[in-house]
Amino acid sequence: MGSMWNWVMTQYKGYIGTGMIAGLFLAALVWLFVTEKNRNTRIVFIYMPAVVLLLFFCPLFARIVNLFTGEEIYYRILWLVPVVPVLAYAAVRLMLQCAGKKRVVVGAALGGIIILSGSLVYESPYFSKAENWYHVPEAAVKICDAIEVEGEWVRAAFPEELIPFVRQYSPWINMPYGREMLISRWSVWGFQSELYDLLKEETLNVGRIAELAREQNCDYVVFAEGKKLSGRFEEYGFELFDVLGGYAVYADRMSK
Repeated sequence: MGSMWNWVMTQYKGYIGTGMIAGLFLAALVWLFVTEKNRNTRIVFIYMPAVVLLLFFCPLFARIVNLFTGEEIYYRILWLVPVVPVLAYAAVRLMLQCAGKKRVVVGAALGGIIILSGSLVYESPYFSKAENWYHVPEAAVKICDAIEVEGEWVRAAFPEELIPFVRQYSPWINMPYGREMLISRWSVWGFQSELYDLLKEETLNVGRIAELAREQNCDYVVFAEGKKLSGRFEEYGFELFDVLGGYAVYADRMSK
């Protein structure tokens, strides 16, 4: 259990960032426990968060959860802890206990503490400047707009870097595989695709890709323009539809 406890603590430390918000939340929880009298409020803002935290830090509970979900999502249990509502409620209650200018000073001080307790979210490597209003790569927008047919399903094989964004942008474009290909642990559940794997290669096996794309009823095959080809798609019934955003889009002449 010792190793599981250490793993749980690692998950927690990775979740709380600087730790200041966690400290403020704990202080608010204790203060509300002492001062809050309303039974329903105590259940929602004190007892429920306490129970969730006790379960989260229980090594046996963590082991059981990991058996069914894997280790990658255990930290999401902390999403059940109403950190923001508790802090907001405690702050408002504290301000209401002050009168006149003191209330303004306390409110400004609490706001300043909240601001200083974190870091700028846009400094994270997981954020980048949006290329358009849809917040998806412009290449995905251009390709989807070009191949989409209003009111009809279009099926296309995309490279891995565009898969999540096609799903977000267009409801009319199907793929022979989806987000399951991007989660490595899901492969043990049978989520595998030879076509997906072939499109990841530096040199594309044109004949096999064309064969699999047709078997899986793909109207289009999309890949980065700089990929090397083992042959010509035209020899297998595909023609270059367009080059958009740095991606070559080939259409199956035999499709539909």
